[in-house]
Amino acid sequence: MIEINYPLFFTSKISLQPEANSKPLLKLFKNEVVEGKVLQSFSSGNVLLLIKGRRVMAKTYVPLREGEILSLKVEETLPIPTLKLLGIKFTDSNAINISIILSAIKENLWRSTFENINHYGLPKEASAQFKELMHNLSMGLFLKSTPELLWEIIDKSGLNWEAKLRNILVSKKIGGADNLDKLIQGNLKGLTSRLVALKEEDGVFLKRFVSAIKNIQLLNHLGLEQDRKIFIPIPIQFPDGLFTLGQLLIHLPQKEKDGNTRKRIDKNPFRITFLLELSNLGPLRADLSIKGKEIGGRFLITKEEIKLLIKNNIPSLIKKLKDKGFTVSSIECHLKDPEIVKQSLIEEIIHQEGNTISLVA
Repeated sequence: MIEINYPLFFTSKISLQPEANSKPLLKLFKNEVVEGKVLQSFSSGNVLLLIKGRRVMAKTYVPLREGEILSLKVEETLPIPTLKLLGIKFTDSNAINISIILSAIKENLWRSTFENINHYGLPKEASAQFKELMHNLSMGLFLKSTPELLWEIIDKSGLNWEAKLRNILVSKKIGGADNLDKLIQGNLKGLTSRLVALKEEDGVFLKRFVSAIKNIQLLNHLGLEQDRKIFIPIPIQFPDGLFTLGQLLIHLPQKEKDGNTRKRIDKNPFRITFLLELSNLGPLRADLSIKGKEIGGRFLITKEEIKLLIKNNIPSLIKKLKDKGFTVSSIECHLKDPEIVKQSLIEEIIHQEGNTISLVA
């Protein structure tokens, strides 16, 4: 039996057996990095994998697609071999490194890069441009509250950098170096990539930042293709100086088949989850379901006094939503264990609760 520990706070077990009449089970060595290719995916939830040249059948609820390459590190060989999932490669050889995203979130790489940008040996003008962009991005929730705010956050975050650059180049609206410079200065990935180029081989911290954004982009590519989920990290600076990181997960309505085409069914709701951890309040998670103009939701918190505070403010929240034309079906507030509430939302793209993988002959 092989137990795979995904670097996402959960464990999936694999019972590994080769195909009938084949060689003995493959040998694994501690700290060895191996690859497993998804040869075939079945509607029953089974997938056929190739590991070290050996074909094995997997029973799984973890979404795996044909052609994906799983990068696995052997952590233990006895008594039960244990492997960690390091990343998932697509057919274009790009890989999602989940550990890079998790480390960036845990450390709040947005804050540490912002606070230390002046120590990276960059030209003063370049450092000032980065600080201004990060300041505008992280203060957005307090500077304005408009329907366009989320799009502005995405636009500046760097998650759409390549698409934005491609669209401008294709439309030939770039209009010279000045406009290109303006485009770069307004996009976190574009600007940080420029700073990396200025530092050449010395920009280790800046390279980490660009790598984190890149891996989140790849994660969203996977999430959109499989379950129509989008993950957005939101750096937030409070007026009192606190700089934290919010996590936003948007689950778009599933498209249903209509003949040979796929269309969005308007009656299906889309869901929004927002996770924020504050020093005084602790972790707080909000789950909202939106169907047309009808909203329902719940808050998950870890402290009784915070639960009372939120419950006392729910009537005010409902009134504000109604003033904006929404109807509210219900809004609840529940106490949960801290480890459950603060679990990173990227886990909900990679797996569903309680998933296991069993490889059988």
